[in-house]
Amino acid sequence: MSQIKQLLLLHQQGKGIKFIARSLCLSKNTVKAYLAKTALLPFSIEQLLSLADPLLEAKYHAGNPAYKDTRFDHFKDKLDYFAKEFKGVGVNRRLLWEEYKKEYPQGYGYS
Repeated sequence: MSQIKQLLLLHQQGKGIKFIARSLCLSKNTVKAYLAKTALLPFSIEQLLSLADPLLEAKYHAGNPAYKDTRFDHFKDKLDYFAKEFKGVGVNRRLLWEEYKKEYPQGYGYS
């Protein structure tokens, strides 16, 4: 269970910020920030608790999704091909990356 879900459960049970912070090894300010974000969301605590952990985390940490990058779209389309080719004898990640870069020079670098 994610920390956010635990935080929401404890808050729903009527526990105080200090108790929640101590229980989850978070700072009081972090707990306050999560509760403030919760108040701004158009969902009830029950609705948030019913979400799967990744979906719940996404409500609080939207971040900068990679799928907006055109490189990601091209790379995502090639994943099945890479998985199939990787099972071949003598095929390694470097070889697949070199093939990918020849086909799509502005693609991701090898790290």
